[in-house]
Amino acid sequence: MLKRVVLASLCMNVVFWSFAQSSSISVMATAQYGVAKVIVPAPEDVRYQHLSWPKVVKAVDGSIVVAYISGRKHVNGDGCPAVSISTDGGETFTPPQVLMNFDSSMPYQHCANLAMGVAEDGSIVLMGMAFTDNLRNNIYGWRSVDNGRSWKVTDTTNLGENRTGSVFGHLFHVPGKGLAVCGHYRKPKGDGIWIAFSEDNGLSWQDDQRITEKKYYEPTFIYSGKKMIGLVRENSAHAYHQYVSDDLGASWQFRPSVIQGDKAAVHPSPFIVADPVQPERLFSLQTERTSQKEIYLWQAQSDKLEWRRLGLVVSCPGVQDFGYPWMTHISGNEWFLVYYAGDKDGANSIYGMTITIPVAKENDK
Repeated sequence: MLKRVVLASLCMNVVFWSFAQSSSISVMATAQYGVAKVIVPAPEDVRYQHLSWPKVVKAVDGSIVVAYISGRKHVNGDGCPAVSISTDGGETFTPPQVLMNFDSSMPYQHCANLAMGVAEDGSIVLMGMAFTDNLRNNIYGWRSVDNGRSWKVTDTTNLGENRTGSVFGHLFHVPGKGLAVCGHYRKPKGDGIWIAFSEDNGLSWQDDQRITEKKYYEPTFIYSGKKMIGLVRENSAHAYHQYVSDDLGASWQFRPSVIQGDKAAVHPSPFIVADPVQPERLFSLQTERTSQKEIYLWQAQSDKLEWRRLGLVVSCPGVQDFGYPWMTHISGNEWFLVYYAGDKDGANSIYGMTITIPVAKENDK
């Protein structure tokens, strides 16, 4: 228990230090971006103590719903999809509610990447991929019509049982197509990025459509400015690449390395979102897994898509496992951001923070 408390304090204290002491960002960034705290602590039960890979949405009733994996360790750790809810603006969250159990005795031993979003009817839709190494994989889905309190299984037949691989990112609405979800293919299917659509608010899904055969991972796509825009990661490039379609997915334009920080650092888990206050303004969260364990905020205009870094949001040196930031708009200039930090094999907590992002001035666009 002491080790978990120390890890929680370490990340929080380092956030204070990184804003106050780092030469790359000023003390004023503390007021601009806020300070993180543990919102879902690692459970005492070692079976579920490794919390990781979170997603977060704001429900139609104002609740903040966080989904994540709860298991033993980072990889092949009997991971299970779980959710927690806050009804007080992110101050407190409910303990993990596990939606489905996976373990080494099952055909699919571990659940990992997640996709999450709010459908047009207000329901929250969650999807997760489960796998056993490169032998087999499946995609499962759940839907909540009561703002995350209860969940029912959805039909993911067309995407499961080795048909795709991993699901990741937003569930987002595309005019004329319905709810969309993306993922990357896994063996035995192969490599590449896929997209699929649902015409019934996530109750069922059509067959996947391939975006690319290139070996990229964890696609994060949105619909903004009458086009689909997505970021994918490539380990060897240490960067996020970009895909854009202005014809509802019939064709795609590719730009490499549109977001790159430390060229020697792994850049996991891209994130992109449009600002409801200034819809032409896009944000990205970029993670660098170096000894400093950092998350940076980037922005671009949807017409030009020229990304530039705004500043450092989080730094957590001293932890083994870290990253996968996600955020949801709260109101005005406020967003709620989540990520995870802790041990690679063992206890890991979910962190959260309210971020204030000032409205962009004309010369800042």
